[in-house]
Amino acid sequence: MDRGAGIARGDGLAEVLAGVAGLKVRPGERLARHTTFGIGGPAELFVEAGSQTALVALLRAVRSSGRPFFLLGLGSNVLIPDAGVAGVVAKLGGELRRVRVRGELVSAGGALALGLLARRMAARGLVGLEAISGFPSTVGGAVCMNAGSYGTEVKDVLIRVSVVERDGTPRRLSTAELEPRYRSTNLQSSGAVVTRAVLRLTPGDPQAALARIEELNRKRWASLPSGQPNAGSIFKNPPGDHAGRLLEAAGVKGARQGGAEVSPKHANVIVNTGGATAEDVFALMLEMHRAVAERFSVRLEPEIVLVGVLRRRWTDATGG
Repeated sequence: MDRGAGIARGDGLAEVLAGVAGLKVRPGERLARHTTFGIGGPAELFVEAGSQTALVALLRAVRSSGRPFFLLGLGSNVLIPDAGVAGVVAKLGGELRRVRVRGELVSAGGALALGLLARRMAARGLVGLEAISGFPSTVGGAVCMNAGSYGTEVKDVLIRVSVVERDGTPRRLSTAELEPRYRSTNLQSSGAVVTRAVLRLTPGDPQAALARIEELNRKRWASLPSGQPNAGSIFKNPPGDHAGRLLEAAGVKGARQGGAEVSPKHANVIVNTGGATAEDVFALMLEMHRAVAERFSVRLEPEIVLVGVLRRRWTDATGG
């Protein structure tokens, strides 16, 4: 486990959190079962927060303890170290999965899966989320990274969000205050947690909207490997190009490290062929990065979130 692991239980943080209504605390929870890669060691403390009030208490307690904190969504775009994660790994749940609809305004909890929200709203005749319905993320995660696909981004329908800052301060922010850019908002640097998002959708035909979701999802999954655990795109698209094209031209398709393989179907996806470790994936990412840098003088930036020591190691190895 990362350096510093083991302190939280001794300093009483687990006991403090266990006494907070709306928090479920599970020391030593293995994170592999919470990621689409099927990779990851134990969390020192795994905590599910079922309300914004509970999350406020959690973040205030973590801040007072000085322990590390990491928020895990659907686990679809993360690489967890094999040794695990020190401090608190949190997930949102409970009432933070609920949806309220008033006319064209949709208030969605940050823990709700974006694809589920898109389908539920389409069935009600509220459209605007179809293009990003295949994005494997919670609503909060999609807002945080301004998820986008097929020409639509979250910012296009987002009105405002409720967040809790890392010090436990709740706030409301407009879309403009998030400074949304390509696959990015300022929430990624502030670490504020999205608990609820208010979206403005458009009245439309339910059958057409649901058909559009099916069409786009078929197109999306046709280009991705199926049947093998993966975390989707590994690298962001550089300006004016596609990471997948550069990686394919650099000849990395089919490259392997241990149980990790660059998918023969998509050069920007790594699959777990069975028993892959975070070290396997990390080594393969470095190989992919070097291949593109040497061939095209382009430095690819990870889209996948490297957790804990992996982020520091990536910066040390690549300079970014």
